[in-house]
Amino acid sequence: HAVKARILSQYGRHDEASAEIDIALRLDPDSYEVNKSAAYLRVRQQRLQEAIRYYEKAMTLMETDVNSPSMLLTCYGAVGDAEGVARSARIALARAEKILAQDGNNGAAMGYGVAALACLGEAERAMEWINRALLIDPDNMNMRYNFACALVVLQRNEAAIEILGPVFDTAHIDRLNHAKVDPDLDPLREDLRFKTMLAAAESRIGAAADSGS
Repeated sequence: HAVKARILSQYGRHDEASAEIDIALRLDPDSYEVNKSAAYLRVRQQRLQEAIRYYEKAMTLMETDVNSPSMLLTCYGAVGDAEGVARSARIALARAEKILAQDGNNGAAMGYGVAALACLGEAERAMEWINRALLIDPDNMNMRYNFACALVVLQRNEAAIEILGPVFDTAHIDRLNHAKVDPDLDPLREDLRFKTMLAAAESRIGAAADSGS
């Protein structure tokens, strides 16, 4: 039910996804995967306080989970909870550093770590991580997306738009739908270049769907 909810939410079928996640939560309220899926759906529905509750629980259920504290940066930031942002950033950074100690080229961990560093005000270190990561894994689009969000936090919107170019050039429907509601990208929404990238991605994905590819 949780997997089905996530798939439905990727395609914007939120009412159907909600019905599935309600069943999943009733069957296993302490499941890591169920709580992650519930949080993901609530972000898509822009119900961030509920998303926070589920991400907080998921974070406690799996100590190696870096995504949940990273998503909490977004949620707490959007609702104006600075203390929640700082606490989540410290957790995300510690978990990312632990992963990188074992695998220094892990792009996902670098993406989450940079977002945490930005929220903690460690701009210089964040930029060092970004520059190194782009040399190591330039085609990691999840990492690039997280870097863009971090750059917005650092008020480097020009760099954020530049780094998002390849992301939108290859974006699938799930990433596009997320970008449309992601509070991290709100400072970019009135920029013509951002609007153009978003529209181009939407057009490309729509054309691919029409052709059945």
